[in-house]
Amino acid sequence: MSHSVQDTSWETFLSLLRAGLWEQDLRLPAGPGQAEWERLLALGRGQAVMGLLLRGIAHLSGEQRPQETFSPTLQAWETAFGRARERYARVQEALLSELAQAGLHPRVQKGSEAAKYYAAPEYRQVGDIDLYLPAGEFQRARDLFPDARTAADGAAVFARDSVTVELHPRYYDIHRPPDRLPEPGSPCGEILLLSAHIFKHAMGFGLGCKQLCDLAVALSRLDGRYDKAELRAALKYAGLLRWHSLLCSLLVADFGLDASCCLPDFRPADPERLRCIVRTSGHFSHHAKRKTATAGAFLRRLPFSLSYGPRETLATIRELALGNLLSTRGR
Repeated sequence: MSHSVQDTSWETFLSLLRAGLWEQDLRLPAGPGQAEWERLLALGRGQAVMGLLLRGIAHLSGEQRPQETFSPTLQAWETAFGRARERYARVQEALLSELAQAGLHPRVQKGSEAAKYYAAPEYRQVGDIDLYLPAGEFQRARDLFPDARTAADGAAVFARDSVTVELHPRYYDIHRPPDRLPEPGSPCGEILLLSAHIFKHAMGFGLGCKQLCDLAVALSRLDGRYDKAELRAALKYAGLLRWHSLLCSLLVADFGLDASCCLPDFRPADPERLRCIVRTSGHFSHHAKRKTATAGAFLRRLPFSLSYGPRETLATIRELALGNLLSTRGR
């Protein structure tokens, strides 16, 4: 496929994604043909934003929507979305109840919590369930699930009704003492969490549009509800201030975020390096998580990661290397 066709498909994909993300009517310069629709649906699957893509299609004028031959495919995705949401909600509710009955206080975090910021939360594609347990409760929670494996970053990972669940011993993906970070679950804290988590995936796990959409809607919905000076100080403390500026530059340029939702001293940077990571890697769940594959991705991204978050890059690599070593010895 030629670069011009790829670029046209990507721009059309982003237009549909923005329409679904912000609930805006859309008219494309030209209605996509069958081959183009196939490429767009493939991008939606690879970037884990099929729900938003379907929502964007609904905002098209009638003559620009997919041909009738695509109706069964779109209906199948709608049905699959509904079933996945129901299973996901059922598993999460049961887990929260189980942990509460044990006297624990789990906090839903990351993507599963970010859904509340969407205009149509049901169109956010579900993924893993991430639960944070405060200090002193993580090991007690982990003991409730003896089948859980320990991930390299210390999280306990297990499956429940085909849904991956991760229990986390720390709220932030930041290797700094938490006493100078925002209160977990606060508006400022949620934005910092999402930004730092996206950096972790940009480092090597694979980054897709879903995580970027999560932060875009959170920044928009929470604007005016938190102290931006506090967020700036926390990002500087974490060594991720330059990263956050790059991330916001991409959200403004490609995802329709209003620049006023960024930090007051925001100056757009060229987001092409980050854009290329998103386009070439896609959502991380679509890639094998073999240790060798992850290590190779981290090495390839090392120049980028060290440019935008050197402290976090080195700390994460050290943590993953130690975690993998201990996991191997524990077999």
